[in-house]
Parts: sequence; structure tokens; C-alpha cells
Amino acid sequence: MSNILIFVLGLVALVAVIALLWYLYQTVRVMWTYSSLLAIAAIIFSPLIHIAFYFIPKDGFNKYEKGLFKSYFTSVGALIALGVIATVTIPTIEPQNTIVDEIDSSQPWEWDIRAESQEEILALNHIDNRDTAKTEALHYEAIFQVHPDADQIVDSPEFALWLQQQTPEQHDITSKILKEGIASEVIYVLTNFKKDLASSIDNDYQARENNAQALAKRQYQEKLNREIESSKSNNQRSYDQQRQQQQLLANSTSQANRQALPSQNNLSYSERQEREKTKALIGQPIKGSQGLTRAQTEALGSLETRQPMPSRSSNSSSSAPAPSNMTNCDGAGCWDSNGTRYNKGAGNTYFPSTGGVCQNVGGQMQCN
Repeated sequence: MSNILIFVLGLVALVAVIALLWYLYQTVRVMWTYSSLLAIAAIIFSPLIHIAFYFIPKDGFNKYEKGLFKSYFTSVGALIALGVIATVTIPTIEPQNTIVDEIDSSQPWEWDIRAESQEEILALNHIDNRDTAKTEALHYEAIFQVHPDADQIVDSPEFALWLQQQTPEQHDITSKILKEGIASEVIYVLTNFKKDLASSIDNDYQARENNAQALAKRQYQEKLNREIESSKSNNQRSYDQQRQQQQLLANSTSQANRQALPSQNNLSYSERQEREKTKALIGQPIKGSQGLTRAQTEALGSLETRQPMPSRSSNSSSSAPAPSNMTNCDGAGCWDSNGTRYNKGAGNTYFPSTGGVCQNVGGQMQCN
């Protein structure tokens, strides 16, 4: 019966609220035609502005508009009356009796208090052994309401390990509570276990995360070191290859130069003696000149490399030059009438400063 009454009051209140909003809209629309500011104020300070507007004399305020305001006032009054009726009626409705072992809608944290209170009431009333089952059921009901997994917790290896980690005094107290304690004490023990387990899990997760980060950092550093060593090895290998190539190039160049130059070992003893004597004759400075002449320098170079001296072409002809008359001779050679020096070689062989080879025939030089 009480539920029906509450339902009816709620339905009437809903209708009154809908009517109130509808007539509020209609009356504000009427007030807008007179003044927009007045309409806005009516929305904020309703129904005081509505009452003042309704009783202030005004032109053009017809019967239909007055009816809208009266309906608005009626809906407001009906809503106030419903509130008063609900305030007076609902607290007087007696709640239905519930069975002791029926689960109510109270919050979980209230169950330990409820269970403790019920146990104290039953103990004070000296309930006999026939009601012990109800007391026990209420005890476990309160525990399972807060910790539905209480059985799994007590039988879990984590809970056993948690008990072992406690001091002997704490272990005795906890064991006594689990065996003989009231619901609130058991709930307190299980709640502390879950908090410690969550903290342990968080610490273990943080430790694993730190270890993983340290391992990743070490692996990254090792990879970076390997890349650096590999880069150094590649650079060293490239440097060694370049050095080998440069050495091979230098060796080939040196070998080519050695092949191009004449070897002293290829000459006989007499040839070497003659060659040294010729070099000594050519290397003597000419009187009146400063140092060796160009012809002497070219002649010495020709002896060293065994290459012919550069030819000195003339525009006259390609025929053999005319014999030159000698004007002065010494032990190392002669001079002709043109001032050309002829360094003495083996026998009647002479080497002119202009290049070539000459023979002294009767005081004249026949040159090739």
C-alpha cells in the first residue's frame, strides 16, 4: 500500500512539474510582448515577477492571458501542496519486516557493524543453540558481503606467506581472529592482507619495470658500442687498404723508375771507368764561365740516364754540321773557333757542349 501511495504522489508531482513548465513558457511569452527585460527577470525570479505583473494595471491584458497566469499559479500551488503531503505522509509509512537472514541493500562497509551488533544482541538475549546457525550465517554473510572471495583468500598460498612474514605476536593475534573473531575483525584482517598484497604487487611490478628499463638501456649501450667498434674496424680496414694501395703504387712507380734508369751493374769495369772519367771531364768549369754551362749540365744528365741529349735543330738544313777547327786544347778537352767546348772522351772521342759525339781528325772535330 505504501508503495502505491508513493507511486501516485510521484506521478501527480510529475504532471504538476510538466504543467508548471508549460505555463511558465506561455506566461513569459506574454510578458515578452510588454518588455523583454521583464520576461527575462520573470524566468530568474519566478513566481514573484509573475505575481507583480499580474496585479499591476495594464492595457490590452485580455481574459486568455489572465487564464494562463492563473493556470501557472495553480500548478505552482499544486506542486507545493504535493511536497507538503509527501513530507508528512512518507515518514509515517512503517517499513516492512524483513527476515534476519535476508540480504538487505545496505552498503558493504556497514555489514561488519550490522553483524557485530546482531551478535551482541543475540548474546545479550541468551539465544540457545538452536539459533547458533543463524548467528553463524549472519557472521559469514557480513564477511562475504565485503570480501566475496574470503574462502579463496584464506586458502591461498599468498595469504599463508603473508602470515609467515608477520611477527610471532601478530601471527597469533591474526590466527585467533580468523578462528574466534567477530565479523568486523575478520574483515579488518582480510582488508589489510589485500592492501599489503596490492602494495607488494605494485612494488614487484615497479622492480620488474626498473629491471626491464635497465636491461633495455644496457642492451642499447652494448649495441651502440658494437656499432662504434664496427665503425672503427671499418675505418681501420679502409685506412689499411688505402695504405696498401699507396704502397703498391709507390712500389710500382719505384720499380718503373728503376727499370727506366740504367743500372751500374750492367756496365763493364772499363765502361764504368771511362764513364767516370768522362763525367769528371764534363764537370770541370770552363774558364771565364760561372759554374757549369747548359751544355755541360745536359751532357752530365745524358751520362746518368744514358739517354740522348736533346737535339738542337736549326733552320738551315738537316745535314751533318761542318767540321770545327780547334783553337786551344788541354788534357780534358778542346775549344773551337766558335768557343764551343769539347770534353775529351775515350781515344779521339769528344763530347761537345752543344750535344752529340765528335771525333778529332787532324785538329778538326767531325761531329754527329
